[in-house]
Amino acid sequence: MQLTEQNGRHYDPGAAAEGGLKELVMRLLWHPRQPGDAAGAEPANLDALCVVFDQHGRVVDAVHPGCSRNANGSIVHTGDSPTGAGAWDDERIFVFLEALPEAACTVAFAVASANGRAFTEFPGASCHISDRVTEHEWVRLDLAGTFGPHRACRVATVHRDPGGWRISPDAQAMNGAAVTQLLSLPAVGNTGGT
Repeated sequence: MQLTEQNGRHYDPGAAAEGGLKELVMRLLWHPRQPGDAAGAEPANLDALCVVFDQHGRVVDAVHPGCSRNANGSIVHTGDSPTGAGAWDDERIFVFLEALPEAACTVAFAVASANGRAFTEFPGASCHISDRVTEHEWVRLDLAGTFGPHRACRVATVHRDPGGWRISPDAQAMNGAAVTQLLSLPAVGNTGGT
C-alpha cells in the first residue's frame, strides 16, 4: 500500500484499522558528521526508545540504549550508535507484541537527541516503523523536516484492544525533560546495556 503524506509525515492510512500486528521493528537512521562540520563538535547522536504503559498510563517497561531489553525479551534494542555511521540503520528496536507482559496496553516509540542537538542538526535523520516479517512500512518520518527545532519526538503508538494490536501514526514533539524522567525509572529485568 502507498504511504500517505500529511504535514511531512508518511503513514499507511490503513494502519489504525489493522488488528493483526504481531512483530514490529523501529528503524532509526542519520548520517555521520560531514566534511566541513565544526572541528571538535560532538557527533550527532540520536537514540531510539520504546516505552510500554499499562491501562492506567503507568510505565511497565522502557527499552533504550542504556537498557537493551525488557525482562522477557519481547522488546530488544540492537545497540547504541553514538555517531550515525552505521551501514544501514543506526539503531533498531524489535517488539514482539504477542509476548509483551499481560499488563502492557500501549507501546510508544520515540526518538531523542542524546546530546541536546535539534533534529535540524542531524542530516538525513529518519525513523521507520514496519512489520518485522513482511517489511510492510506503517510509519516513516523525516525527523529534521517534521520536528526541526525539537530534540525529542514520539513517532507512533501501538494500542492493545479486543481485536489485537493497532498502530496510530500520532507523531508529535516531546519535551526532553519528560523523556529523561521516563528513562530514569528503574528498568525492570534489565539485562545490561549495549
